[in-house]
Amino acid sequence: MKTRLGFCLFVGLVALMASGCAGTNQMYYWGDYSKSLYACSKQPSEETLQKHKVILEDIVKESTARNLRVPPGVYAELGYIYFRQNNNAEAIKYFDLEEKTYPESKTFMQRLAQAAKARDEGKNEEKPKTGENQTEKK
Repeated sequence: MKTRLGFCLFVGLVALMASGCAGTNQMYYWGDYSKSLYACSKQPSEETLQKHKVILEDIVKESTARNLRVPPGVYAELGYIYFRQNNNAEAIKYFDLEEKTYPESKTFMQRLAQAAKARDEGKNEEKPKTGENQTEKK
């Protein structure tokens, strides 16, 4: 009986000590990402998109402050939001950050960056005014 009790105490003590050594070593900071994404999916609107954008920016800031890597896809998602808002310079910046942080996303991020650059180039080209560069048909 004593050996059984002693063995149980020993096992319990070892388990307690082992669990005390395990730290909470986080790889990523996700903040309120899940709630924000759910709200954005459940009730899509400009307001929920803006709130989601703020959450993503907070994740980037907090990850940097905690010396953690920004979670996969956060830079890309933030870049895509900027792309949809026609802020192509910011979009390209975040696509590049995603590519540098997660090299496996290189092909996809380069394609998105090319699309943003092409959109910018299209803005810079002047469109012909009505009546200019048009040949008259007779």
